[in-house]
Amino acid sequence: MNNQTARVFVSPAEVMKNTSLHIKTAETHFPEKDYCITDEDGRVVRKGSVNDRVTEFTLSMVGIQTGVYRFIMGTIQQKFVVVL
Repeated sequence: MNNQTARVFVSPAEVMKNTSLHIKTAETHFPEKDYCITDEDGRVVRKGSVNDRVTEFTLSMVGIQTGVYRFIMGTIQQKFVVVL
């Protein structure tokens, strides 16, 4: 799968603190196994991996401070905001 054309969706774009972020792909599996979440300064605040054939999963935002973040999987980056 070409990472440039793989579709990965992060919702909601504005997530409440201590709730969950939903990650989904329109493909039969994610383009990469590994992902990370970075803050505005590029620091990795969370990282993990998904199993083969997974098309969606949720990430708990417990412990993540309010601010702007990026979900990164391979070459795909999706911005989201954690709010009170």
